Amino acid sequence: MKTHDNNNAKNEVIIKAHKFREELMHAIQYGDINAIKDFKSTIQKLMDGDTVDILKRVPGDQVRSYKNFLLSHNTLYGYAAEKGGVSPVNAHYITEKYAIMIEHTNNITQLKKIHDNILDECVKAVRNVRKIDFNTLSQKIINFIELNFSEDLSIEKIAGSIHIHPSHAMRTFKKEMGTTITSYINNKRIEEAKELLTRSNLLITDISIMVGFSDPQYFSRVFKKMVSMTPKEYRTKYKAIT
Repeated sequence: MKTHDNNNAKNEVIIKAHKFREELMHAIQYGDINAIKDFKSTIQKLMDGDTVDILKRVPGDQVRSYKNFLLSHNTLYGYAAEKGGVSPVNAHYITEKYAIMIEHTNNITQLKKIHDNILDECVKAVRNVRKIDFNTLSQKIINFIELNFSEDLSIEKIAGSIHIHPSHAMRTFKKEMGTTITSYINNKRIEEAKELLTRSNLLITDISIMVGFSDPQYFSRVFKKMVSMTPKEYRTKYKAIT
């Protein structure tokens, strides 16, 4: 009888966990940043208590168990973001980036931070998509760059996405933002590269391509100009302890 009661109790926990996950996916899809804050706190408590034995799925290896949990949910979060309007390319980039980070991290505290970051980035991407039509010209350009920086971008492509002439886009952006569109793109790509350099063991060549630089040598030149050290030097100095 006691075993039966224990099974019923565990089944109730599983049902609640699935309902919770559906609500979380809904919050991502609609860019509900306040709900996500609450969900992150609840997820932390669930993982600490491990009431559904997530950390026991790989016997004797809690880190691997946590990684498997994050990898599956990383995919789900990306899917929810895509349903919220994020392009398949951008959703893929987000999930691929964090999948790499997860596999190259061997510390549960760091994995928990990665989980929070996945949620934040997916929600941010959805919110960027949903506010495109309500912003200034420069903000529309920024939103497009944020969502497509890993692709082959040109001023013509960016301007065409918001139906304006390229020269008008360049003049307005420089006037309102104090920098050029190209500089903004490079800055975004370098910031993403810095994260991958310190959170993964990917080859620097692969990182350069992943963040949108088709020429690794050009990537290294831009990186050094903006960061005052080479990608290799940056990785050596700031590589995360995992």
